Amino acid sequence: MMRFLPLLLGKDTWREEEALPVARGKFERILELARGKDVLDIGCVGGERSADFSQTTHARLAEVARSCVGIDVVADEIARMRTKGYDAIAANAETMHLGRTFDLIVAADVIEHLANPGQFLMAAREHLRPEGLLCIVTPNALKLNNVLKGLAGYRVGVNPEHTCWYDLTTLRQLLVRYGFVPVEERWQDYRSHPLSVIVLRFRPNLAAHLIIIARMEPGGLGP
Repeated sequence: MMRFLPLLLGKDTWREEEALPVARGKFERILELARGKDVLDIGCVGGERSADFSQTTHARLAEVARSCVGIDVVADEIARMRTKGYDAIAANAETMHLGRTFDLIVAADVIEHLANPGQFLMAAREHLRPEGLLCIVTPNALKLNNVLKGLAGYRVGVNPEHTCWYDLTTLRQLLVRYGFVPVEERWQDYRSHPLSVIVLRFRPNLAAHLIIIARMEPGGLGP
């Protein structure tokens, strides 16, 4: 039946999704890239307040990086991180001016929270070395859970702190507009539910998250 849908609904609007790899974890590749590098971790506090910082992604980055600076807008948690010995700064991702540059900027589960993602990408350019990389992890707008709820007529769950959703096309477009070129792309899903294990074997584009690693285009100045 699926092969006949393009004929029924207009074949010009139906294109095969690109075959990207599916990662089980969000950070394994990012940790590889961070090893021995100077890293900026944006949103270092994460979503859980009063967390054990030694168990956070920021701590994992700090363990492998040559240096690791974390920023977040939650000033009291930043202060607590500093008492634990972490190099953390209270700053906004869209307006940061840290006075230094980095080999790797990590923005995991951040861009979907921002009021002005373009301004963030301009700020990232300011803090990235010429051969540096920007790593973005964000929820996939077309993930399996959203598709099933939409088909069933249920309301899709939305984090009230999110301002937008991205798919592969829209995130690529945003990056290109601000002078970035994707160099690695992959889907990510923990595949903790038996249904997701089965479906993602055939339709990996329904994974829960999208990971894009990008570099700056030489001379790219954005819009």
